[in-house]
Amino acid sequence: MSTLLATSEIARMYHVTNATVLNWIHAGKLKAFTTPGGHYRVSREDLYEFARTYNALPAGEDLDQALRLLLVGTDLEYYGRLRSAVLFRWPAAQIEQARTEFEIGWWLARLRPTHLVVHPDLTPTELHERCRQLVASGAASGARLTLLPGAPDRGLGEWIDRIDFAGQ
Repeated sequence: MSTLLATSEIARMYHVTNATVLNWIHAGKLKAFTTPGGHYRVSREDLYEFARTYNALPAGEDLDQALRLLLVGTDLEYYGRLRSAVLFRWPAAQIEQARTEFEIGWWLARLRPTHLVVHPDLTPTELHERCRQLVASGAASGARLTLLPGAPDRGLGEWIDRIDFAGQ
């Protein structure tokens, strides 16, 4: 379950009034849910999307702290390079690697990743399929499956661009 934020919390984060946050919601810029009492709540994922879309980071808030990647595959060298490239772009991101189905389950419970990152050519078929099943069934706690394109020798920039807060 995603963390839900009250409009007053978002107003404090952005150093704006509560009315400004309500204006964002009413204008359709910020997606929100209504509680039975008529109050608005915003999921962290929707706040991240708002921040990305409008290039508006909350004051004192670093969104990459919420980026938690589970790299799934057995190629230690490749995933080591990918880890370094991701940390270069998002220094506070949390990254772990799973090489077996057991490790996938372990890290899903411990890390609660936002993305399961798989390169189809470098990940055994059974692990790739297991990731698809976990995401499709909802057992991955809302994690998105990010498939990395191309050949491993083409560089990591294009691949890193596929890992974002909006997912696929």
